[in-house]
Amino acid sequence: MTTRQETPPASQGEEGNSAPSAPRLSKSMTLLLATTVGMVVGNMYYMQPLLGLIAIDLGLTEGEVGSAATLCLIGQSVGMLLVLPLGDIFNRRPLILISVFLSICALLFVGTSHGVVSLSLSCLALGLATTGTHMTISLAASLASPEQRGQVVGTVVGGLLTGLLLCRTISGFLGKLIDWQFIYFLAAGMLVCLFILLWRYLPSTMPQIRMGYFRLLTSMWKIFRSEPVLRESCLFGSMSMAAFCAFWMTLAFHLERPPLNYGSDVAGMLGLLAIGGAITAGMIGRLADRFGARPIIGLFQLFTLSSFGIFYLWGETLLGLGIGVVVMDLGIQAVHVGNQSRIYSLAPEERNRLGTIYIVTYFAGGSLGAAASVWSWTHYGWSGVCIISALFLVVSTLYWAFTVRRYAA
Repeated sequence: MTTRQETPPASQGEEGNSAPSAPRLSKSMTLLLATTVGMVVGNMYYMQPLLGLIAIDLGLTEGEVGSAATLCLIGQSVGMLLVLPLGDIFNRRPLILISVFLSICALLFVGTSHGVVSLSLSCLALGLATTGTHMTISLAASLASPEQRGQVVGTVVGGLLTGLLLCRTISGFLGKLIDWQFIYFLAAGMLVCLFILLWRYLPSTMPQIRMGYFRLLTSMWKIFRSEPVLRESCLFGSMSMAAFCAFWMTLAFHLERPPLNYGSDVAGMLGLLAIGGAITAGMIGRLADRFGARPIIGLFQLFTLSSFGIFYLWGETLLGLGIGVVVMDLGIQAVHVGNQSRIYSLAPEERNRLGTIYIVTYFAGGSLGAAASVWSWTHYGWSGVCIISALFLVVSTLYWAFTVRRYAA
């Protein structure tokens, strides 16, 4: 049975045929899009270094505050499923602006939470509001010329991981100095500045298809069934995100206990170490353009898997955690860039739905990993978290190895 492979980016115009190459996307616009992605998605990760502080301040258990934080990922998955496909049939500009505005409101709600119910609902709303993140990535892929698409996607996705890590780092350091609520008010203020920039400079786009909303949603199942490359990318992405979220969801708890006995500032410092992986995203995108994304994905899945061996063996030391974080985030970043480079090269008119399917499964994997890590931490401690995270990666790595002959890239 023949398997459909992704079309090489360099041979495909925006309409999926031999159309002339699109103009190259300017560096300033690429930077704005990367900043947007980083700031919007980063809002979900301010909480992770602060979990212990929030639990104490609101009188919650570790399980309750961990479950509330997991709702951010669940909310994002639901929002992506119901809203992100609209980018295929509507102008993306107003949709991205609405997403940023709602994120501002959700941050204010989190900052004024006073119990487990209000915190949980606010986290869910914050996740739902992040839809603009991946609509911005698909916008960048559409604006880029085919020969630069991998690099542009890599740079914008690098903004995603940089924002995620910086937000975690900033909240970790500030958590030692100020009330955790003020961190969310500060984040809302920064988003107001971003909203003004986007209102001024974000370009409009014309939809490529006409389709009703219900038909748009149901068409995603047909796309998923007909695109083996997409299905494979969903598996690779969801398993790597599961491992990633499992680690970060429980790190603050691990750091607070003997023999480490550290606070939120150290959790933030470890996040800062991972920025090197985010900075390499553009380079990884260029490698994917040149050599094909699938070999890059396989190599860096092994990188990520090895990091959990480091965490298991040397996770009781700050040096071991630091080395593991650098290795893990480099691997996660490369897999994510490789996956998106593949799926955004398939069918331009389906780009938002392709992104929806991938991102929904990606963050569904993150939700699974976060929930599994809270359970593993409660019953088996740090070693249980490392083992369950490694198992996610073993599944995707074995699949990659056993299907390596099916795909050319």
